[in-house]
Amino acid sequence: MTSPTADGPTSTDKVATMLALSDPEEAAAAVAAVNSLIRGWLSPDPDGEWAAHHTYGATLLAARFYRRKDSPAGFQLQGMEAAAYVSRNDPDVAQLLGLGAYAPPRVG
Repeated sequence: MTSPTADGPTSTDKVATMLALSDPEEAAAAVAAVNSLIRGWLSPDPDGEWAAHHTYGATLLAARFYRRKDSPAGFQLQGMEAAAYVSRNDPDVAQLLGLGAYAPPRVG
């Protein structure tokens, strides 16, 4: 188990350590988004602690969301002559916004 946190299973310090960021606040928006998302799906145990797999998974997801800032227009440069294109349908954004396969079920 990890230590209790009111905000969610991950923190800016954990993401900054994983990504070797000099300023943990660089990842604040990604961490806030992931903690909000995870709190909508899961909750800590009765003692207010998050399971280790929830903490690690949330940290990985926040690190991935933070890195997505490098390709907001749909492509990421890969050197002087080539570019890697990002899929038109972005599963990270769909997950954050509850779209497509991540949409909640509705009746009627």
